[in-house]
Amino acid sequence: MLTKFGFKRMRTADYLPIIQELARELFGEDADLSDRTPLGKFIYLMAQQKAEDNEELEHVYNSRFVDTSDGATLEANVKPLITRKRWIKATGEVVVNLDKGAKINIGDLFRTKYNVYFKALEFVEAVENGNYRIPVEALEYGAIGNVEPGDISIIVNPQNGINSVVNHDAFFNGQDEETDEELKDRYHSSLGKFGARRVESIEANVLDDVEGVRAAIVIENDTNVEDAEGRPPKSIETVVLGGLDEDIAKAIHKKKGGGIQAYGQTVHTFRDNRGIIHEIGFTRATTVSVYVKVYIKKGKQYPVNGDDLAIAQLVKYVGGTYNGTLYPGVGMSTDVVCTKAEARVLSIEGVDDVRVEFSTDGLKFEPHNVNIAFPEVAETDESKIEVMDLV
Repeated sequence: MLTKFGFKRMRTADYLPIIQELARELFGEDADLSDRTPLGKFIYLMAQQKAEDNEELEHVYNSRFVDTSDGATLEANVKPLITRKRWIKATGEVVVNLDKGAKINIGDLFRTKYNVYFKALEFVEAVENGNYRIPVEALEYGAIGNVEPGDISIIVNPQNGINSVVNHDAFFNGQDEETDEELKDRYHSSLGKFGARRVESIEANVLDDVEGVRAAIVIENDTNVEDAEGRPPKSIETVVLGGLDEDIAKAIHKKKGGGIQAYGQTVHTFRDNRGIIHEIGFTRATTVSVYVKVYIKKGKQYPVNGDDLAIAQLVKYVGGTYNGTLYPGVGMSTDVVCTKAEARVLSIEGVDDVRVEFSTDGLKFEPHNVNIAFPEVAETDESKIEVMDLV
């Protein structure tokens, strides 16, 4: 039922007395409408069906709004401003050491120690002994292909003359498809594009327009002196996790405004369509690996898959990959807090007590918070979390 306050869904209990009253008008006041009679049962089924129809109408009404829609309808609602980020395979270059005459064919495979595979995109034949740069692409879609320098080190099918492989640079542009909740969050952030604040506009532009970006934050020094962190006067520093250098630089330049220096540890130079050269600086966020030991006192209602649920809750809180999905977690420059992690695990039915211990090296675990400095992002995954019994 549509009211001035919005849609108010009517349930079976709301429809039942209405239909019963109509039945009494038709069959008489003394008609037996109890649930023991065929008529009473039929009236109940009618009320139940109307309630289900009303629930569908509520879904139709809610599908008009960003916050209450999902799937394809949500994509249509946000389309005037942004589109959903789709799956993207990570790409980059590896350096292969070859003897003279050795060949790398298109499709030859290399992998990391944790079994993320990459295929060669170009044919190379060594004209002399030495190192050769070869573009590669991840076999799987998503952020799983975003590897750190040196991660790709194994030749899947070793051949004579192919001596070694390594990636000297990190890969940033692999991207998971956005979930509905992530798309809604980015939509609301993107509204900053149309505001007067330059900082929010740059953040929104980098997040929306650069494929592979998982997080971005802009710090502004609008004074006439260098600030405490070394940022020049009248400058902005954009800290980014993911994405390609050129795409990030162009997105920053598009929104930063004239007379403002784009400062950062990485500087990318590009020429615009008028032939003018621009130097745009930004800073790459670094990831801090968080290892977790979670001790759980399990009650009678603890589910069979409780350990998996606990791991999932911890990954969602800290940030990282679980079951192929990437979660943003606490975000950039935000500490990982023990009590907050424990609260996530306590939300699981059957958990009577819990203790969480963290480590950043996988060796020394303590029940202390993990301090995440600037510009860092906490990250964990299933392999870094161990569940044990609390005694």
